[in-house]
Amino acid sequence: MKRFWLRFFYSFPIQLLLLHFRKYQVLLIFWAILFSTINGGFAKTFGGDALFLAPEYMGKVNFYSTTVTGVAAAIFTMSWNITTFILHSGRFKFLATTSQPFSRYCLNNSIIPGAFLLMLLWRGWQYQRWQELNSVPHILLLAEGFICGYLAVIFFSFFYFFNADKNIGRRLMKKFGNPRNFLRTVLKPNQERDENSLPVYSYFSSPFRIRRARNVDHYNKHYLDNIFRQHHFAAMITIGLALVFLVIMAYLMDYNAFRIPAGASVLIFFAFLIGVAGAYAYLLESWAIPVLITLIVGLNWMVKNQWIDNRNKAYGLNYLDKKDRPEYSVLSLQEFFTEARAEADRKNTIKILENWKAKFPAGSKPPLIVINTSGGGSRSAAWTMNVLQRYDSLLKGKLLKHTFLMTGASGGMLGATYFRELYLRQQEGKMPGKARLYDSIYCEKISRDLLNSVFSSFAVNDFITPFRHFDIGKNSYAKDRGYAFEMQLNINTDHVLNKTVGDYRQPEYDAKIPMLIWCATINSDGRRLFMSPQPVSYLCAANYRYPTRAVRDVDGVDFNQFFANQDANELRVTSAIRMSATFPYVLPNVFLPSNPIVDVMDAGIRDNFGQETSVRFLYTFREWINENTGGVIFMQIRDTRKNDVSPIKQQKDLGDLIFEPLFSMQANWMSMQDFHQDHLVNYIESYFPGKFKRLIFQYVPQQAEKAAALSLHLTPREKLDIARALDNPGNQQAFGQLNEALTGILSQQH
Repeated sequence: MKRFWLRFFYSFPIQLLLLHFRKYQVLLIFWAILFSTINGGFAKTFGGDALFLAPEYMGKVNFYSTTVTGVAAAIFTMSWNITTFILHSGRFKFLATTSQPFSRYCLNNSIIPGAFLLMLLWRGWQYQRWQELNSVPHILLLAEGFICGYLAVIFFSFFYFFNADKNIGRRLMKKFGNPRNFLRTVLKPNQERDENSLPVYSYFSSPFRIRRARNVDHYNKHYLDNIFRQHHFAAMITIGLALVFLVIMAYLMDYNAFRIPAGASVLIFFAFLIGVAGAYAYLLESWAIPVLITLIVGLNWMVKNQWIDNRNKAYGLNYLDKKDRPEYSVLSLQEFFTEARAEADRKNTIKILENWKAKFPAGSKPPLIVINTSGGGSRSAAWTMNVLQRYDSLLKGKLLKHTFLMTGASGGMLGATYFRELYLRQQEGKMPGKARLYDSIYCEKISRDLLNSVFSSFAVNDFITPFRHFDIGKNSYAKDRGYAFEMQLNINTDHVLNKTVGDYRQPEYDAKIPMLIWCATINSDGRRLFMSPQPVSYLCAANYRYPTRAVRDVDGVDFNQFFANQDANELRVTSAIRMSATFPYVLPNVFLPSNPIVDVMDAGIRDNFGQETSVRFLYTFREWINENTGGVIFMQIRDTRKNDVSPIKQQKDLGDLIFEPLFSMQANWMSMQDFHQDHLVNYIESYFPGKFKRLIFQYVPQQAEKAAALSLHLTPREKLDIARALDNPGNQQAFGQLNEALTGILSQQH
């Protein structure tokens, strides 16, 4: 028994596995990320597992999408084998005496790739069955596609290296001359001792055959090294081909057929990184770290001095004229956003309020609705769309007719913007064919995948070809994951949002549609950025009831006025949505042409529910509202349960004790905003005595542990769960109160 375990320990597969953990552990990070992702660990919050378990190609999860993913998985596996073969083959000299050294190496190096392949197929089965709600035959077809793609690359690779073995043999025979000289050189022992060589007792010569490793002490060491060098050259060619493939894919990403599944892009990108890391370590050896430090310092210098400038920009905005940029400082903001400017903007909005009131019978006092929608990726976009469609339909169009203001953050604003545009098109008679505002197809479109394009671009454009740009007029913008997001959003929504912010100025002014304010957070100081076609500088500073301060405390920026000289009206609507939804790392921060430049991030950092903006708006126009309306219906659409308590750990491990103090604030950020905003809403209610109604519509999953992910990708089961949340008793009760508030006030007036 002892002899058996000794032989097992010194078998080639086990020695290779142990060697990976002893040397170049950085290469194992890629496997750790992949294992964690498909098991719902890494990037679970953002739907990372869906990239691999439900890969989409041209908007569908089908045989072709899994085939492409299988090809990418095999490319990653082969890159892993090639790289580790280059780094480790010199430690196992017996391989040089086998007929196909690389093929033998791959076979014995298959413990980690094999475990990943089995885990991926098993998790894919579970995900497709319970999340994608697919039938067993369809799941088997998807698995077949993945396996076919995987095996095709494996067979092609082995065929390539099989021919490489033949060519290497011919070159060596030609180099050493006649067979006698060849054998004399090969079998001439070298007196140098190889310190790196590791003992191996046996290896797999085929999947079902074990052979004893040959003793190579009687071989010339330089001859064996020559064989490995020839194989290394052939292997490094494949790394170069992977780079060429990524560059080609980057240039073809504008075409739908060439936007491969995001999971496949990530795998190919990882394959390239592993190959580069291996080649780098192999070629530079002891110089690897000094050269790496030099490269990092040089890259930092080029970025700092703007030799490399790939900062993301807001599409449509003018960045060319650097002399006329507004100064961004406390003093300049106070001088720009004056009380006089705020008063002029108030008068403009009152005209819009008058136009809104004119839609109702003369002498009536219609209730005014303010809609606040929360951030939350595609989950919130789908939930907002479902709520607005369902309740506007049940109220026979009265919901949007009575709504004056819509605001919020992130995904919620995506859903609100899309529904408002469809509402405008219906009024203008521009709905396609026999389509109706309340058709379920629009919920399906706003729920379509956005994650695939973002991650594909992140893996290909952002790293491999960061120099690629596109033009709008005279302005040039980077083709990065921000561009991919907006391009895919336009495709998903049939390009109805391919407009500028300024296109909504007149419809809003005429009160044909509600005013809508997109918000973002200025990263450098936390001020809010308000994006609206209307002048709204009255939102940029607190309107103190008593003159307790001699200066205005400006805590916001009216984008349209502050960047008027930079063509703020030409800002793309999709860019306004993206600026409001810029979750860290998922989407790039947007830089604005001020002096000095500032960048913006997700609106949810400052106000994830949009209520602070709404409260300030209501306070500003409290007198007009009290005099001219039947009251305020303050409507909150949120994708999380209010006042929910996350499970509290009763037993904490060492990691909890170390990291909880660091991240407790981030973990409870939304709850803290909730508590703070409840006070604000409570205060504003006192300005509308007996005329303020607060209603909350919240997404409550049927099973708490299976709630839709905070992601840019939704599974069919998650979409169904979101739609069914409309029938939640709490939402039914809130709708009853909404219906009563509208019909009750109107009936009293009649």
